[in-house]
Amino acid sequence: MQDNFMTNLKLMSTGVIISKIPVIVSLIIFLTFNLARAELTVRRILFEGNQNIKSTELKSILKTRVKKEFDTKLYRIDKIILKNYYLTEGFLNVWVESEVERQGNMVDIIYKISEGKRYFLETINFSGNSILPSTGIREFFNNKNGAPFRTAEIENGLNALEDYYFNHGKPYVELSVEQTTGDSLITVEIRIKENETVYIEDIDYQGLQQVQSFVIRRELEIQKDDIYSRQKIEKSQRNIYSTGLFDYVNMDLRAVDSTRSHARLVIRVVEKKSKWVGVRFGLGYEQEIVYGGTFDFTVEFGHRNLFGTARSVYLNAGPSFSYDFNTNRITNPKNQYSFNFVEPWIGYTRTPGIFRISFIQARPLNSAHYDYFTSAFFVQHDFENYWKISGGVAYNRVQILEGDSLDPDFYKLTQGQDFIYSVSSRLIRDHRDNYLNPHNGSILDYNGKIALSQTRDNKTGKISNSQFLKLIFEWDRYQPINFKKNWTLATRIKSGNIFTLARNILIPISERFYLGGASTVRGYPEQLLGPVFYDENNENPKARGGKFMLLSNIEFRIPLFWLFVGETFLDGGNVWLDARDLQINDIRFSTGTGLAILTPLGPVRFDYGFKLRREKQESPGEFHISIAFAF
Repeated sequence: MQDNFMTNLKLMSTGVIISKIPVIVSLIIFLTFNLARAELTVRRILFEGNQNIKSTELKSILKTRVKKEFDTKLYRIDKIILKNYYLTEGFLNVWVESEVERQGNMVDIIYKISEGKRYFLETINFSGNSILPSTGIREFFNNKNGAPFRTAEIENGLNALEDYYFNHGKPYVELSVEQTTGDSLITVEIRIKENETVYIEDIDYQGLQQVQSFVIRRELEIQKDDIYSRQKIEKSQRNIYSTGLFDYVNMDLRAVDSTRSHARLVIRVVEKKSKWVGVRFGLGYEQEIVYGGTFDFTVEFGHRNLFGTARSVYLNAGPSFSYDFNTNRITNPKNQYSFNFVEPWIGYTRTPGIFRISFIQARPLNSAHYDYFTSAFFVQHDFENYWKISGGVAYNRVQILEGDSLDPDFYKLTQGQDFIYSVSSRLIRDHRDNYLNPHNGSILDYNGKIALSQTRDNKTGKISNSQFLKLIFEWDRYQPINFKKNWTLATRIKSGNIFTLARNILIPISERFYLGGASTVRGYPEQLLGPVFYDENNENPKARGGKFMLLSNIEFRIPLFWLFVGETFLDGGNVWLDARDLQINDIRFSTGTGLAILTPLGPVRFDYGFKLRREKQESPGEFHISIAFAF
């Protein structure tokens, strides 16, 4: 009995110990993990053996920083950076070793450098060149005589020289390099064997089934009997791809005789299917119209190669949706249906012309509802220096829905139907480094429209005419921050004005300016910054829009981790019924923060803007969800 009792007691004790084993193991793992990940801080970065380059200069080029967390990956990269830096300064035999000394949570990084002899460029000599003098060839090389010898600059010069020959009829050029060292001076001898000058004797097209050959021929930068140019051939290939007719384009050069001086250019293509059906998702934002930010769903189908001529026709239909946080409901502010015909070449140039007929049901949350019919023809030409220009003519008919008419004497809005005839032009210089997530560059946008409108009143049937000039100017700038290179400072200035011949001319609702919302001044709801009116209970604000608009934005975009980007911003602007009504004190500002997630469709953005000067009937701020950055 006693033995059984003691046995049970031992088992119970053992069971208690066993039951605690997972807890003990977890504690050990937890402590081990936290000790392993204990942050090490860089106390000092020291250099030994550097006689020609100061330690401060070397320290400035490293990724690792004093008083920052020690990162083994950056530590290894820094060693490579140091060696490459010495090589660029002419120390061709440099040797770099490193070690880390740890004291508690602090580390000292010590780089031991054996600089070796420093070499300088004495001169570069050329031989065998005939189509370009030696003085012209020397300009391809940035190395200056007497400067530290830099191998990378020699290689860059050779690549530039080879490109020159390839683009001037010499695809078989041969370049050889020999270096002679005397004490600390290096002489470079570049021997050039130019070989045959090649001419394009003929051009063959292979793989064409439905596309006619002239479609490819007009895209070529190089023609029959031209001298060979790799640059022109590569650009021709890009042009052919840009037609959208081919899945594959290859351009091959074949000699037609033993001298290799005449060649045939063979262009092989694989055509895409001419008929297509597609579904698109994305963001729509039409700031000067009353839709605001929308999520668009579009179904489209068409034919991209009518009669083998590269002309295309397509139909699309799509609803747009947005979310109203004030009413917590999804709205449908726009439905659009359109027919499009595209002529890819206008005036014997790569200038597409587009004829479009569309019908839009506009049901904005914060403005009058209307139907919008348009028929337009416009052209656009892209230049190689970041500029593009477009222009067109259009006929539009706007029908204000019954029950949504506004008092024209007070609100200066048109009633009933508007018939608008317009001529427009647009000039853009887009120098951004990335369309969806720019870090550097700028975009300049100028838009002008001359319009004649006829308004027929719903109630009286009276028709009135008006003429106006609508101008919009916008400048956006993106630049990295000096002290944080991965941060981006984004700024925007935008202004618009509608000039009329008389003060009381009515401007169609579709032509007026609107501000407020996810992509303008984020402390305000969509379109409700500027002239608004309320119902008899002083509720349900509706946008009147105006003829003059000012907008400015400044935003810091800060990478956080993985695909997440933080934002902090200051927005300002307003809309006035007329430019004469402008008062500086009327400009409204909002500030706030946001979070963007970078996705293949573009950044998905969550912003909250606080009003800096709030009126009594206004909310403290607004929350917005949108796709793409605000600008």
